[in-house]
Amino acid sequence: MRKTISILFISIIVLTGACYAKDSPKVVIEKYLDAVRNNEYDKAYSFISKTDTTIIDWLELIKYIKKITPPKLTKVIDLAHRAVRQEIVSTSVGGNTSIVKIHSRIPDMEETLKVTQNPEDIKALLDRGELPMKERFGECTLVVEDDAWKISKVKGISSDQAAELATDFAERILGKDEAKRISREISEFAKKQEKGV
Repeated sequence: MRKTISILFISIIVLTGACYAKDSPKVVIEKYLDAVRNNEYDKAYSFISKTDTTIIDWLELIKYIKKITPPKLTKVIDLAHRAVRQEIVSTSVGGNTSIVKIHSRIPDMEETLKVTQNPEDIKALLDRGELPMKERFGECTLVVEDDAWKISKVKGISSDQAAELATDFAERILGKDEAKRISREISEFAKKQEKGV
């Protein structure tokens, strides 16, 4: 009897961290995705685990890209972010860890930029529901940290992919010389990130 009570008590203690986390993993992911989609990167950081630098590096890279690119390219990046639609497919919780699977519809910017490079035309395509889209599946791992669910890992777009997309956009929208400049600056920034500067 005492052994059964002890096992039950230990189980309750282990699960307590997950039970007392403020928002559910689903809510945390929804808030994080909304923050990224709305370019609220400081807010997005609040949902990330202290143990992960990959996601933070990715957000920092996006902020940096938007800082160094001309307004025309920044408008296209913002439109692409706002056009993304995500649906949480499943959430599983095991103790202090959770896996959230996401289905995304993201703008197919390669196809879009074949049609137009003008931000106003891209916005019109988006408003009419005619923006070319493609499907993606992703997965987020969350852990309980400081009594809250925090994102510790994201399977999906990487910093390298974000840099490549920005360079590709720049070349199509601004020309090769400007794209080379942006690519060089992104590379320098990425090297500094690797060194922890």
